[in-house]
Amino acid sequence: MKLLVQGDDFGFTKAVTYGILEAIDNGILTCTGMFTNMEIAPWAAKFIKDRPNFCFGVDFNLVSGPSISDPKKIPNLVDKDGNFIRSGVRVADSKWKTKEGRAELFPYKEVYIEVRAQFDRFVELTGKKPGYLHPHSIMPETVLKAIKQVSKEEDVPFSMDLLKDFFLTHMIPDDKSTDASFSKVFNAEAQIKKDPLGKFMKNKDEVLKHEYVAIMGHPGYLDADLLNLTTLSIERVKDLEFVTSSLMKEFIKKYNVKLIDYYDLV
Repeated sequence: MKLLVQGDDFGFTKAVTYGILEAIDNGILTCTGMFTNMEIAPWAAKFIKDRPNFCFGVDFNLVSGPSISDPKKIPNLVDKDGNFIRSGVRVADSKWKTKEGRAELFPYKEVYIEVRAQFDRFVELTGKKPGYLHPHSIMPETVLKAIKQVSKEEDVPFSMDLLKDFFLTHMIPDDKSTDASFSKVFNAEAQIKKDPLGKFMKNKDEVLKHEYVAIMGHPGYLDADLLNLTTLSIERVKDLEFVTSSLMKEFIKKYNVKLIDYYDLV
């Protein structure tokens, strides 16, 4: 079996970044996507340069923190302070319910400008192209279209295309109704109870039936900045526990699992 282990949101906050670094250096994480729009991005990029062989991608973030491009060029994406409109606000808008409404909330021209800017910032900060491109949080059609366009222009793979082509099994959160990545509602009790390690071990026999498996998560530590920026916060430490667990390392060794990243699929 070949196993891709992805942890999103590198560079979101210092705690998240340190947690992902722990997952890289002492866990089974094989790839992570960077938020290039956050103020700490230059600081986070230094760690990328220290790990030249690891697969770092870009997570295109259009719902948290400041924009990279001029806010005047993307008025529908940001508030009066130039910060992206939060995902919870977006999904609560009645326009979100239809394709036409989502296109109005996220006009393609504006989305492309910011997606392009976030890609270019990664190259500027790291001195190289990312290993893959990945959407963050909510995924209106115009965002996916813009990412695919940049993928084509730069010959950098779009994660969702590769996942669709290769993977039969995706490890998803335990309960979509209580998980913040789907509901955009902060539920501390549900996040504390999240048990990705237990879920994986319970279903390992089924997982082993497939040639390719992808584990998607948000490993990280927790800090005050994270609580202010997203509803998906506490559960990150559970995802970090999962990808650094001795049980997972033993599983990989016992069943001769090959850890892979997006470079291996291109």
